[in-house]
Amino acid sequence: MKRNILAIAVIALLTACGGHKTTETEMKEETSSPSDFSLKPNEVMAGINLTVSEGKRLIAKGIARHPLVKQKLDSGIIIITRGTTNTYIAEELARLKTSHGSFVTGNMTPAKGKQVDFGADKVPEIILVNGKQVEMSYPDALAALKKDDIVFKGGNLLNYEKKQAAVTAAAKDGGTVGKLQPYTSGEGQGHLIVPIGLEKEVGGDLKEYEAILSQDVKKVNFIPKIVVHKNAEIFTEIEAIKLFGDVKVVPFASGGIAGREGGKSLAIYGDSLEVDKVLDIVSRIQGEPSFIE
Repeated sequence: MKRNILAIAVIALLTACGGHKTTETEMKEETSSPSDFSLKPNEVMAGINLTVSEGKRLIAKGIARHPLVKQKLDSGIIIITRGTTNTYIAEELARLKTSHGSFVTGNMTPAKGKQVDFGADKVPEIILVNGKQVEMSYPDALAALKKDDIVFKGGNLLNYEKKQAAVTAAAKDGGTVGKLQPYTSGEGQGHLIVPIGLEKEVGGDLKEYEAILSQDVKKVNFIPKIVVHKNAEIFTEIEAIKLFGDVKVVPFASGGIAGREGGKSLAIYGDSLEVDKVLDIVSRIQGEPSFIE
């Protein structure tokens, strides 16, 4: 019995990393046979070690290969809101060339120690129409969104298993995310993609956290509210990897030292040619400097 329980737990973890099925029947089929997750005789496994900045670059390069992104670069609107991971996306899609920090609004830095001066030269949200950057305000771009036009907005919390992501918001109106939600959820036509690194993974239901932090109580120091993204496509290093090769992905370590703090180790497995495709792109991004040096 204990072995059966352990097997089911392992299968559930691998299912989370390998993609979610959409029907109860498919879920039962996927969890019924452990052999489905065994490597085939012609398959190989390889390890990938990523720092946080390497993970951000990998996500950005994966976004550039995203089928809908490629479609909208050809014909449609793409809005890139400000953020650290979105800085890398702006570099890949819009050839953004500016100091890191100028395309960032809120940020998390140590409570004690070195503080970061991002300067005053802030870059506004980037609007691409048919792949070309245009001068358009963020509200006007949101109002112009048509079916499946894309908005990129990052996050501060991730529950990968539940496909939940949330972002902190200090402004009373919800800030950037508060403005976009009417256009990407409910009757809105825009497609929200949340690029977010696996270092932001937490346990628990983010909707519960959102409810707790939204309560009107006395706070002894600053705590922002969090807003759970609605109707969002979550895009992590795992999704990026799968766009570079037909492989499955299993995490095996988090954190580290000497610059690997917050980093991730991922095992990929599949056909050797597909694994090599992933390793090739990863080797090119390894060595990516920290976001702020």
